[in-house]
This record gives sequence, C-alpha cells and structure tokens, in this order.
Amino acid sequence: MKTCGIVGGMGPDATSLFYMKLIRNFQNRESYPPVLLYSVPEPFQAADAWIKENRDGDCLQELILEGIRLLGTRVGFIVIPCNTAHMFMPHIRQVASVPVISMIEETCAYIQLRKRWNKVGILASTATIQSGLYACEFCQRGIEPVMPDQSQQELLASIIMHIVKGQFLSRDRAALRRMVASLLARGAEGVLLACTDLPVLLPDSYANPVLLDAMDVLAEVASAWILEESTGLSMAGYIPVPEHRNHLFQRL
Repeated sequence: MKTCGIVGGMGPDATSLFYMKLIRNFQNRESYPPVLLYSVPEPFQAADAWIKENRDGDCLQELILEGIRLLGTRVGFIVIPCNTAHMFMPHIRQVASVPVISMIEETCAYIQLRKRWNKVGILASTATIQSGLYACEFCQRGIEPVMPDQSQQELLASIIMHIVKGQFLSRDRAALRRMVASLLARGAEGVLLACTDLPVLLPDSYANPVLLDAMDVLAEVASAWILEESTGLSMAGYIPVPEHRNHLFQRL
C-alpha cells in the first residue's frame, strides 16, 4: 500500500469526515491504510475573509505549503480535502515532492463520465465560485454550471464559517436544503457539494441521487492510489474503482 498524505484542517470537521470516508473503504480488507495527516492551523479571521470575500489567501497558502513540505517524501501522494485550497494547486504541485491529486479535476471527470449530468448546481465558498475552479473545468467538459444568486451565496458563506467554527445549526441545514431545491428548480440535473464543510451538515448526501459530495470522489480516488490500482490512467481523469470497493462507485 502507498501512504496517503492529507493536508487538512480546513475545517477540522470536514477533514475528520474525509478520513472516515477513506477508512470505510478498507473495512473489509486485511488492514486499514497508512495515512499521515497535517492539520493546517487556519486562523478564523483569515478563513472568514478567504471564504466570504476571497481575501487574505496568501497567509493560508503559506500554511498549506508548510504542510506539503512537512509531508515531503514520507507519503506516496497527497490529497487536500478542501475545494477552496485548490486555488493554490499550481504552486502546491511545484513545491510537492510527490503527486498531489486534484479533487476538482477528479470530481469534474466523474460527473462527465459517470453521472453524465449536463447542467450542475454548485454549492461552494465565495472564493471557490469567484476563482472559477469548477466553472472552468465544467466548460472544458461541456457541462453548464448553475450558481446560487448573490443573497444565497452570502448566506452560504456564513453557513460554511459556522461549520468551520464547529457550529452546526438546524436553520443552516434547512437553508442548505432550500438552496439545493432552488438549483434543481433552475434546471440543474444534480447539485455538487463543492465545499467539504457542507456534507458535515448533510451527512446523508451520499444516499441522495441528485447530490454529489466531492469528498466522496476524492476518497474513492485516494483508495485506488493507496492500493496502487491507478496505473495507466492520468491523475486528472476518472479512475475506475473495483467492485470490492465501498458505496459511491457501486451505487452510481
């Protein structure tokens, strides 16, 4: 098995959820996978400015790069269960000593090749939306993105910060479900949870056929890399998962 390196902590509950998604894929095997985790000490003030207004990213980029350097060659590859952090992917890959898997690229490939959705709603941080991380990948694959309106996006950014700070509010959960319904009403065939904090409030998202959690895709791809089953396929493309694997790729 290859050792999986995780640069997480953005936020901590999302990273914990990703770790469990990864581990569940190995419950029927002889052992759990080797994993090294670096949790980024994300300052709340910087996170708030980054998530809501796409500001103060330089500070967070340096913290992420520090984690990449610390993992070094102790791991076989690295994943980052934070969509917004993928804004820094070009620099991250320059610094990294091992391959870094892009959750954005893998999720978009999965939507194109397995879900076959042509119009997809995106729930993400304001920074992720403004950076065009998913919109650009979607356009390259002929997929039309559907975004929340301005008031919905402002509310969504506040909800994300609540989760980052460990505040799990029933009114936030209800608001998220209304946003999903709104995107579907505007013609989206499915809705992508493109912020890893959101599944913390919607833990049953994997069972909903119109929802896709980007972390589920990342966990499955990471599992294939751990088992060294990704040979012959590019890291930025869909990696098929064998039938012995867990819920996501069997269900879809």
